[in-house]
Amino acid sequence: MTPSVRILTLVYATPPAEALPPDHPWQRFDALGRTLRRHLPSATAALFARPEIALDGSGTVTWTSALAGQPRRLLDLPDEEQAAARRVLADHLNAISHLAEELARREPDDPEPAQLLKRAILYPGDAAVFVIGGAPVLISWGGTDPGRPPRAAGAPDPATVPAPRRRPAWILPVLGLIALALVGLGLGSLWLRQLQETEQDLREDLAVALATHCDPVAPLVELASRLERIDREDARYADIRMAVLTELGICEEAALFRERLATEPPCDHLPALNAELAFYDLEREPFRALKTDLDRRIRACTRVDGLAQRLDAVAGDCLAVAESAQEIATLDEPKRELATLRVGLDRAIAACHLAERLGPRIAEASETCTALRTLARETSPAFVELDGSRPPLSAIRRGLDEALARCDLADHLEGELARSQDDCLALAGLDETLSRHDPDREPLAAVAERLAIALRQCASLNDLEQRFAEANGDCARLRALADGLDAYKNNLRFLDIRTRLAPELQVCSEADALVEQIAAIGSDCTKARALATRLADRGDPRFAKARESIAAPIADCDRIDRYTRRLAEAGTDCTRLVALERDLKRESVASLRPVSRALGERIGPCRPPPPKPVVAQTPPKGAAPIPQESGTFAMRGDCSGLLTIDPSSGWNGDRVRHIVTIDPPASERVARVTSTNRGCRNCGLRKIGRNTWRGDLFHRCGGRGIIPVAYAAYDASGRMICSGNGSGLCLGRRR
Repeated sequence: MTPSVRILTLVYATPPAEALPPDHPWQRFDALGRTLRRHLPSATAALFARPEIALDGSGTVTWTSALAGQPRRLLDLPDEEQAAARRVLADHLNAISHLAEELARREPDDPEPAQLLKRAILYPGDAAVFVIGGAPVLISWGGTDPGRPPRAAGAPDPATVPAPRRRPAWILPVLGLIALALVGLGLGSLWLRQLQETEQDLREDLAVALATHCDPVAPLVELASRLERIDREDARYADIRMAVLTELGICEEAALFRERLATEPPCDHLPALNAELAFYDLEREPFRALKTDLDRRIRACTRVDGLAQRLDAVAGDCLAVAESAQEIATLDEPKRELATLRVGLDRAIAACHLAERLGPRIAEASETCTALRTLARETSPAFVELDGSRPPLSAIRRGLDEALARCDLADHLEGELARSQDDCLALAGLDETLSRHDPDREPLAAVAERLAIALRQCASLNDLEQRFAEANGDCARLRALADGLDAYKNNLRFLDIRTRLAPELQVCSEADALVEQIAAIGSDCTKARALATRLADRGDPRFAKARESIAAPIADCDRIDRYTRRLAEAGTDCTRLVALERDLKRESVASLRPVSRALGERIGPCRPPPPKPVVAQTPPKGAAPIPQESGTFAMRGDCSGLLTIDPSSGWNGDRVRHIVTIDPPASERVARVTSTNRGCRNCGLRKIGRNTWRGDLFHRCGGRGIIPVAYAAYDASGRMICSGNGSGLCLGRRR
């Protein structure tokens, strides 16, 4: 920003920001400055001080100037300095007046610049003239002051400043007249003749200087120097001085514009320069030559821009790129944009050469992942440098990326296939993934073949699993299933079903063995009850036949025991003996004959009519042990809780799920729950809900019995909040 010098601050009764219309010259100071600098020297444009109008309603206007120096009032200067300043002021005002008339004549369709100049040069009076470094500066210019200021901030009111006292003005003129009278008569005619010759010479020199059109500018400078030596107050030379100053201003503007063009401005700056040049008279020199040069540069920029767009459009068409290269080789400007275009051309040509080399190599290595990865590693810098996202490299890069993606997918599927040998669901997912990526091409074809074999085995496994589920304890179907598994003895995928089938077949063998043993026991109640005890632990349906077979021997043994016990209890009680005899007759079972014979030997004395028989109540058969507090969680402490055991009973080694729900007091927060069973140290449960924990344990027992279960809840510091216990049922070892 150009530094400014404060001249004076005035305070108006009516704020100028409110009183001045939008078209007031003060409001259009910037437009006034541009017009003056375009046609006249900068010294003339500096005649008017800038009004800085306060917008806060205070009514102040601060006048500033871009000239450097201390501002002084014109009326405060000595007479000699006042006279010099007044001459400069008059020259500036006359030059601006002539410019206004010239603009009004040349631009009748745009009268605003001329009107602005005419309003600006309305003289505000000597009190509004300040001098900075010998140059006059006007304040309160424009002819329409918004109102006489009531006071001046920091200085007295210009209207009230008294004029400085001067010596009598008539002394010097009288003396001068006396002197002139002595020589005027003799020199008058000579002076008039020389004056006419001087004016004619100046006009001839002006015509010659104007005809040079600023090339060179020396005649104008010499003419201006001559005018400086001549009496500047002679009104007959004012138009010559105005013409010289105007032409010098034009030459200065043209020289500045020529210097800007000499710096080779970028193409994107040329439209702004063209718009700026349009303000000048392009029908005259030197602006016509400047316009011609600028148009040539713009055409060159347009051509280079068109070539750049065409080069971008034909990317991938190497023949068109070669044609563009021939055309670009004929250009020599604009240098900056042409250098950028040639860089792009070199990259396009290099991309074409690289694409020509890589195409056959990628085709040869398309099925060999090692060769593809080596090729990708070798060409990666070239793809980065030449922008592999653009044709023709984009197609090459896309083909290479697709081939590498197939290799990566093949490696991934190989690993997943190795990890998923036992997971048919995962294998099905791999098959779906492979089906979307052209499985007929290598290297995916080899993976697809291995996967197809694995899926066929999975189909066989699924069929065996379905048959296994449908067998549901049918030993004949289970044995047929085992025969089908013999074809996959060494296949680990079928290991699980073989492992699960083995105990089922073992149960079938045990059931068949028990049936054979029952058939061989005869009337041996001891063996029958031993076999019945073994069958009591066998709830499997495959032991149903054995249970049916043992039912009859056990029933006979129970009847024998019952009647034998009644006989022993009856003693010599004839009533009970007679009742026992009657019941034995109704049984008519061969196994009771020994009891009947023993009864016959004892009932002899009781042959009188026996009393009415009394039927004794059979005591209930002993129930299976029930776990104490099974399914509950008896808490010790301030908590309440619930224990769920699923399943509630199981064999030795079976997995059992314990789910513990604890409701602690409001002041406590459970951080962890741990099983405190014997043999289980710090067996933590996993939290599955807000107040719920879960643990998967295993039954450990040698025979049928109750398994105690104990848990404890701890806070974050490790302090036990509460504890509790329950129990489960272990059915013993499987046989």
